[in-house]
Amino acid sequence: MSYVCAMFPDNRIRELRKKAGLSQRDLGEQVGLHQTQIGNLENGGRNLTIEWSRRIASALNVTVADLLGDADNPDRLSDHERELVRNYRSSSAEQQAMIERVAEPIRTFTARPPEEETPRKRA
Repeated sequence: MSYVCAMFPDNRIRELRKKAGLSQRDLGEQVGLHQTQIGNLENGGRNLTIEWSRRIASALNVTVADLLGDADNPDRLSDHERELVRNYRSSSAEQQAMIERVAEPIRTFTARPPEEETPRKRA
């Protein structure tokens, strides 16, 4: 059973560490863990506590939620989506209102139930 955990860890530490260009040793030095402990966290062989999650997220310049695997965080934002949110938050109230007006038809369209298809008449 632990083999399954090692093959399929429930966190994204390895992925995010590599994306940041850090070795396990580099990350460990930044957060106060040994390289082997970082490896154990990445492989699911060690539980990731809230404290270590905060330290690791800070070192990787991500949020704690970003460390979670897809099963635990299905609404995780992509880098592109995160940039859109940052841009929205940094824009003026007038710009935000404009963005919301543009997005409204999209929200209305996707929230509308599909129309029932009427059967075609045969000739």
